[in-house]
Amino acid sequence: MKRKIAVTMHAAISTVALALGLSAGTLRAQTNLVANGSFEAGPAGEGQFTRWGWLGPADNNSHYGVAQSSTPHDVAEQGIYYAYFRGHPTDNSQDCLGTTVNLTVGGLYDITYYLGTDGSTLGNGAAMWVVIGSSFGINLAQDVMLTAFLPNSSNAIPYQKFNTVYLATNAWPILSFHGINATNGINAASAILLDNVSVVLTYPPLSLGFSRPNSLVFTWPFTNSPYRVQSAASLTNPHWVTLTNVPVNVGTNNQIVLPVSTGMQFFRLTLP
Repeated sequence: MKRKIAVTMHAAISTVALALGLSAGTLRAQTNLVANGSFEAGPAGEGQFTRWGWLGPADNNSHYGVAQSSTPHDVAEQGIYYAYFRGHPTDNSQDCLGTTVNLTVGGLYDITYYLGTDGSTLGNGAAMWVVIGSSFGINLAQDVMLTAFLPNSSNAIPYQKFNTVYLATNAWPILSFHGINATNGINAASAILLDNVSVVLTYPPLSLGFSRPNSLVFTWPFTNSPYRVQSAASLTNPHWVTLTNVPVNVGTNNQIVLPVSTGMQFFRLTLP
């Protein structure tokens, strides 16, 4: 679903009535670009990460995989399967899990995932680093750190939602999770839990202004992106047409200007 703006021109009194769509804020496409992001494809077992293309076990004492449970605190955030990280290496390595996602350079993407623990992590050195970039690692010269999750709690931590709006600079980045449950070989019973990973296309907010005598001015935040404006005469079985107007950069925004026409028109942003 996308932000839509409706415009009606009443020629007799030369006014423009504006109505924003029912959805507010940054809206997203419905397709999750992470295959098996909720691990529901199973099966349960150590190292069983179906459709996740990147696996990198810790150098020693690796222990991570997919589990199925309905007994708290070992539960899935969505569905019945979830990923666990219970490794306890004696060096600086981690159990690493990653997937390649296909993005449009210049597009905005909503990256979401849930992290929690199923027991005490107090003093264990438990940590999860979430990274996106061209490497399957933590190389901040070319990758972006999304989250550093450092639980350090005497109690289990319920799933917490983590969310980032990411501007794509690479068409095929790797979204990766690097976790340890303990350092120095401490064989702790608890685990860091991961579930419901998603990457979905999102859209900048589209604003509309009126410029005398009869022009509509559309603006949205500049992201060096190929977002374009579409129009339709109705939202009932709409036929969306991508406008040929090329956006120009005005300050911090992209902008196009259209003449006012009679009749109802709806507008939205799209990413071709």
